[in-house]
Amino acid sequence: MTEKTVHNLQPIQPWGPIIVKGTLPNNIVKKIDDHSSELLNDPVLAKKYDWSMNLAGNVKQEVRITPDWLEKECPEFVHFLGQMIQSYCSIKPAMNTIEPEKIEKVIIQAMWTVSQWAGDFNPMHVHDGDLSGVLYTRIPKSMDEEKLKEDHYPSIGDIVFSYGDAQHFSENKFQHSPKVGDIFLFPSWLTHCVYPFRTPNEERRSSSFNVKLIPRNQTSKQDKPSLENNSKNEKNYDFKDPTLANRQDSFFAG
Repeated sequence: MTEKTVHNLQPIQPWGPIIVKGTLPNNIVKKIDDHSSELLNDPVLAKKYDWSMNLAGNVKQEVRITPDWLEKECPEFVHFLGQMIQSYCSIKPAMNTIEPEKIEKVIIQAMWTVSQWAGDFNPMHVHDGDLSGVLYTRIPKSMDEEKLKEDHYPSIGDIVFSYGDAQHFSENKFQHSPKVGDIFLFPSWLTHCVYPFRTPNEERRSSSFNVKLIPRNQTSKQDKPSLENNSKNEKNYDFKDPTLANRQDSFFAG
């Protein structure tokens, strides 16, 4: 009998950015979707909160969700996001580069909803801030059926994150077909894009956001003017908010 050799091999992957995926509770999805509908369907509000000139997307409508609305009408999302950021900052290699124990505040710099219809797309782009995210509130019912008709490289409606070069033994992209309730958190500098779909009269709706992490003991004279000048567009929150639920495992869904 041949003795089995045990090599004790271990995979080591120390490079590259981290993407964290989670699932939003249905009540939060509904609140954000309902508010987005209010903004998108009212011509006056759609014009007032139009955010398209600040974004890269080639899409029908993009409207801003204000921090005041989040704080007053959807604090549960703020708490969820705070816990998700804590989870993100507590895993490697993120925790090796930002020292989570030194973060004091989280600023939601901007949040907006993207209303995407047949032929709309988002080219390769990056965001502002330190961390960015995207969540999904509507996906066309026919998306899966449409994808089955693609004879090669199915990609309609997918989001794609890209990092590094395509090489043997190394992947340089992550592609995902979104479902309602999906939420992703990633470094703001991580390049990503969204493919179009073809089915008419159906909407793919997502909301994106940028956040900035403020270290403890940061020079107040340097930061205070920028925070005051942008007070209408930004809200800051304690990083270790005692009201945040301890639900870290929910943010590491497959």
